[in-house]
Amino acid sequence: MIPRRGIRLLLPLLAAVLTVVALGAPRFTWANEGVRVEHPWTQSAAALGAALALAAAACGARPRALGIAAGLGAATLAALAAHRLAWRIDAVATGLVERSLGGAVQLEWRAVEAVEPRPGSVTLRARDGTTVVIATGRFVPDERIRLERTIARRVREAAR
Repeated sequence: MIPRRGIRLLLPLLAAVLTVVALGAPRFTWANEGVRVEHPWTQSAAALGAALALAAAACGARPRALGIAAGLGAATLAALAAHRLAWRIDAVATGLVERSLGGAVQLEWRAVEAVEPRPGSVTLRARDGTTVVIATGRFVPDERIRLERTIARRVREAAR
């Protein structure tokens, strides 16, 4: 049987490993009508597992500041799990839809007046002032390029 001290040391290590899994790249699903970008459910599960491991480590942690830090880390990882589960981008024939914990933003391609690719993000600006910023820092480079080209093609086709 593993002593209690060994478990206390293993829980933060488990949380660190699961956090690395949770921070993985999103999944791209390409189809004829467009692309869907979302995080696999395993990333959400890994973030939740990391949160639970840190919360368990926080329960008996001494000094108290260490327990508070572990509890805050667990809350942050739980929020990450919820974000990973809720976030999705659909770039289809009708337009772009971004869903997140804050709700959904929908842009029709004909309403987009500017597409601004930058290192780490792609920004779409609509004529009505709506802005969608897609953080692309964790995207696989080839997938990012394909997404940018798809968006540019859809905007060009809608402008005709």
